[in-house]
Amino acid sequence: MSDSILRLPALSIFVLSFFYYLLTCRRHQSGRLPPGPAGLPLIGSLFNVLRSKSNPKPQYLKYLEMGQKYDSDIVHMKVLGDHTVILNSARVANELLEKRSAIYSDRPPMPMIVDLSGWHSNLTFFPYSESWRTHRRTFSRYFMSRKVHEYHPIQRKETLRLLKNLLNDPDHTHEHVQRHSGAISVRITHGINLEQDRIHYSELADRAIQSFVFAGNHAWFPGATFKQKAEVWAKDVSDLNELPWKDVKSSIASGAAIPCIATDGLEKFSSELDKMEEVLKNVCGISYIAGRDTTSALVLSIIVALVCYPEVQKKAQAELDMVVGQERLPDFSDRKRLPYIECILKETQRMWPSLPLAVDHYSISDDIYEGYFIPKGTTIVGNTWAILHDQTIYDDPMTFKPERFLEQFGKHCPPDPALYFFGFGRRMCPGRYLASDNSWMMIACILSAFTIEKALDTNGNEIEVTTQHSNGALSYPAPFKCRFAPRSPQVLDLLGAGFMGQEVAE
Repeated sequence: MSDSILRLPALSIFVLSFFYYLLTCRRHQSGRLPPGPAGLPLIGSLFNVLRSKSNPKPQYLKYLEMGQKYDSDIVHMKVLGDHTVILNSARVANELLEKRSAIYSDRPPMPMIVDLSGWHSNLTFFPYSESWRTHRRTFSRYFMSRKVHEYHPIQRKETLRLLKNLLNDPDHTHEHVQRHSGAISVRITHGINLEQDRIHYSELADRAIQSFVFAGNHAWFPGATFKQKAEVWAKDVSDLNELPWKDVKSSIASGAAIPCIATDGLEKFSSELDKMEEVLKNVCGISYIAGRDTTSALVLSIIVALVCYPEVQKKAQAELDMVVGQERLPDFSDRKRLPYIECILKETQRMWPSLPLAVDHYSISDDIYEGYFIPKGTTIVGNTWAILHDQTIYDDPMTFKPERFLEQFGKHCPPDPALYFFGFGRRMCPGRYLASDNSWMMIACILSAFTIEKALDTNGNEIEVTTQHSNGALSYPAPFKCRFAPRSPQVLDLLGAGFMGQEVAE
């Protein structure tokens, strides 16, 4: 009798395990996994995602070639036991990340970025949760399309400063463009003049963004070296969120605060600061780091393109001269009448997306798509670069052709790259309207004021410029040199007089 009783738990475990096995088998039989590499025991397709000196190919190209090999725009691989699905076309990205966004809007665990490097307070990496919804709603309150026009005076002022810096110190174009993007963001969010605190905040942001770029670069495998670096990065990331917030609160206490999102939010949510202050701080924090680096990467790519394609530059300047003239700088009110400038912006987004691979999505339940089984807990990678270089959508995709986006009689324009450049579905970048305004204003004014030319070496020879870009999570043009030649004697006067002939205070 006692032996029979003792056998019952074991029998129960066996029966339960058997039924779980049947359930699992049935679930997998309901659909096969998307095609992809079989992988090795235990590590799976790890070597398909790692980059090395012997295999330096960018990740987005590896994923695209993987899809071509298996003749599928949706590819599956397993890495260290975890499922990953690559989306190489706009069609599958729209079907899953847009139409089925209720399933695919979560983020996967990102221990290297979130836990070790300290990005847990960044909305980009939040799991799909009530906290994410609160942060997103608060962010959108200040950066929705009908709100961003309120920031135009700040953008005008900072653009004038940028033009002067480019004219006087072209050797540091990268730093000037990056500072400009960050200056607009931190002035809008915290009321801080970055010119006065340039070294402190800019260098802090430089160090903080290193962790994201490094952690997103699969040329390494986690180890002691990364953990040592991450400890330093985590403090920088935390300081970038905390220090500007402390500064603005100190300014409020002393009565010297400049109106900004932080001051507005602290006033509007004064009755519920116990739960909203952290939200406001995080919203302001992400605005600086996201606005600074993704926008500056795009604008620097445009500058490189204008140097490498002088005929594009001439065509844009002819449009500016016809619409705006040379007596003033272009303003936001001119934007709709400058379609070719808009085309340059779109074509650069298409050719060199700042994030070639979108930030990973994550499935919260099992799903079946076109007969393919996508398990719960699958990391979903949107291959932005592959989508924006799809020759079935963009003719001759490897050629820089802004005119492809010109609306001409009887011509079908391809989709706006912004549909993919800023992410997918419910996770699409909520700061895209401000980013678009920043990028447009910079490029329109640079083209109006200057002819961008190759720099000269000490012997007077032109220094060549390439359109090559870095292969990290955030893609920047390779280091380059150029010069900004004033287009007319009036340019210096314009830089002093500002927009529409009105003085802009320093």
